[in-house]
Amino acid sequence: MIPHAIYLKKLGEQDGYTTWLVNGAEVRKQIDENFVEYDHHGHFRFIPEKEFWIDNEMPEKEYPVYIARLLREVRYVADGMSAVEAAKQADTFEAEARQHSQRIKQMLAKQNQVVLRDRIRKKKWEEVSGAATVWLVDGNLIRDSYMLGFAEGGHGIVYAWIPENEVWIEESLKPEEREFIVLHELHERYLMCFLKRCRMKTHTMARQSSRTISANTAKGSQSASGKKSKRTMCLRGGRRVA
Repeated sequence: MIPHAIYLKKLGEQDGYTTWLVNGAEVRKQIDENFVEYDHHGHFRFIPEKEFWIDNEMPEKEYPVYIARLLREVRYVADGMSAVEAAKQADTFEAEARQHSQRIKQMLAKQNQVVLRDRIRKKKWEEVSGAATVWLVDGNLIRDSYMLGFAEGGHGIVYAWIPENEVWIEESLKPEEREFIVLHELHERYLMCFLKRCRMKTHTMARQSSRTISANTAKGSQSASGKKSKRTMCLRGGRRVA
């Protein structure tokens, strides 16, 4: 049974599917830590079959493209396409929809890259100092221009479009989730940059470290308030990862 606190707002109905705005932090805390952005029953069985879920931490202006993409994906599967191929085709549809506007095309032009990055960066995160600068960024603009599957955070050792000495964290994340994503990205960056570990191994190691700290934080929180808290990392079914 889905906890009542998960559902925040009914966004609409289309082609037999109901789209719900859900409390993403609560989904990750109570059900599955891998839920980010949006999804449906085909990727996460805890989502009812005829429902689409959109994380409330995602910008409202992205909701229409999410819904259109999800409808495309379930239609492809209904027409006999494999789940993997349907996800790929739906990703292609979403990418084309995002980059269709002349504004995005102009910003993607080589001569406008500096301007684009300045628009993406919203605020420097002063809580962290060291070899890397942490920026709170416009995730929607990143998905429109650089990477469709960008979710929650990334750094310049992995992504060529992020300056090498920077870590980018979505501004829309709640403060309590933001600090753990920062920890994950900084730890992964350190492992890759200084210990020369491969991305797959460092991502796993960074997730494990973040979970350990999360567990210790939860214990401290529980002893102080009588309640458990749990922080998650970030894989989305069939999509990108932090």
